[in-house]
Amino acid sequence: MKQQLAIARWAHVLSAGWVFLLALLIIADVLGRTLFLHPIAGTKEILQNSVIAVTFLQLPLAVYSGSMLRTTLLLDNLGPRAALTLRVFAWLMGAVLFAGIAYASLPAALTAVRLGEYEGEGAMRIYTWPVRFALVGTSAFAALAYISVLISDLRGRDLDATFRRPTPQPVPEQS
Repeated sequence: MKQQLAIARWAHVLSAGWVFLLALLIIADVLGRTLFLHPIAGTKEILQNSVIAVTFLQLPLAVYSGSMLRTTLLLDNLGPRAALTLRVFAWLMGAVLFAGIAYASLPAALTAVRLGEYEGEGAMRIYTWPVRFALVGTSAFAALAYISVLISDLRGRDLDATFRRPTPQPVPEQS
């Protein structure tokens, strides 16, 4: 699970860097429109495809860190055994959902490669297959993350301890 967690963190960093580059692109596009009356070609298509990729790159770490949307109202009022049963059900449903997304998205990704599918016209054409395969890969990874978390939960491991930062200790004074 440590390797998977490291990959999930790397994907999250990649996603954050991608968002930063998108912000720079948006700023450049706005400045180009405003100052030079010439926007950057393909900005809309790049942003449109990037939002999907950025979102899905963050999924595995969200699963591992327990940051996926959840409500603890019911879970907090259940006994330990019932809470575990509910968590196991949630982990399984998450795994099935993202495995289903990966499975359903694979034919479209393969077709995008075969046809050379792109978005945009004129000077800028953005191929869609990289984003389609990113969706397939990150969905499959999210399903794997759900299975890993399920196994860890069944083994009784404290998942929150993996992400808890150590309490800062005062530095001893040197004489």
